[in-house]
Amino acid sequence: MTGPRVFESLDAEWALLCAGSERAEMVLGWLREGGVLAEAHGLAELLAELECRDRARGRAHSDRWMRVLLARAAGDGDEAQLAARVVVQAMLPGAVRLTQRLRAGRDFDETGQVVVACLYQVVRRYPMWRRGGVAATLLLETLHMASRELRAESETDAVPWHPVLETAAVPDEPAAADDPTETVWRTVLRRQATEAGLLRAEEVPDGARGELVELLVWAVTAGLLDVVRARVIADESRAGARENAEAAGVSAVTWRQRRSRTVRQLRPIADQWTQAA
Repeated sequence: MTGPRVFESLDAEWALLCAGSERAEMVLGWLREGGVLAEAHGLAELLAELECRDRARGRAHSDRWMRVLLARAAGDGDEAQLAARVVVQAMLPGAVRLTQRLRAGRDFDETGQVVVACLYQVVRRYPMWRRGGVAATLLLETLHMASRELRAESETDAVPWHPVLETAAVPDEPAAADDPTETVWRTVLRRQATEAGLLRAEEVPDGARGELVELLVWAVTAGLLDVVRARVIADESRAGARENAEAAGVSAVTWRQRRSRTVRQLRPIADQWTQAA
C-alpha cells in the first residue's frame, strides 16, 4: 500500500482494474502502436515492466510510453479513462510525497484528496507541446494546482506559493537517476525560500543547510514560525556567520546563547516536521 485512506482506496481500485486481461491487452495495443514494446500479460505486470525499463533506460523511455497514454487520456469515454488511470497509478508514489510535503499542519488524507484530484486533471489535459520530462512536468503542474487550492482554503499566507510556482520550471535535463518528485521539489523549494528571504540570489543550499532551509520554509508555511525570525535563523546558519557577528562586536558567549535559543525553538518544530514527513 502507498499510504493512508485515499491512496489505499486507489490501490484497491487498481487491483480490481487489474483483475481482467482485456484492459491490459488494450493498453499493450496502444503502446505497440506508439512504438513501445512490452511483454506483460496484466496491467500490474505491464506497469512494473515499464517502470523497470525506466530505471534502466532513463527519462527518454518514461517520456515515450507516458506520452502515448497521455494522448489517449485527453479523449472521451472508457478508453480515455483507462489511459488516464494507468498514468495516475504510475504517478502515485510522487503524489504521496507531494502530499507529505504540502500538508503543513493539514490532515494528510484531505490534502491527498486534493493532490489526487489535481493529478487527474493534469493527466487528462496534459500539454503535449511541453518539452522536458513528462513525469516531472506532471508533478510540477499537480503541485501548482494543488498548492493553489490548498492556499485558497488556508488562512496562512506568510510564504505565498502560487507566485513562486508560476515562475518555477522543471530543469530541461535532470540526471537520469534523479527522482522526478525531488527534482520538482528542489526547484520549487529554492524559489520559495528565495521569495521568503531565506536564500540569497543564486544560493543553492545542500547538506545540513539545505535541510534547515526546507524546515524553515515548512515551519513558516505551517504558521509555526514567523518569517522574520526564519530569516534571522537562515542568516545565522550561513558559513562565516559567527565570524561576521564577532567582527560586528558580538561576543562568543552571546553567539552561543543565541544559537542555543535557536536550537530550543526549532527542536519541537523539527519534531512536527519529522512526523509530517
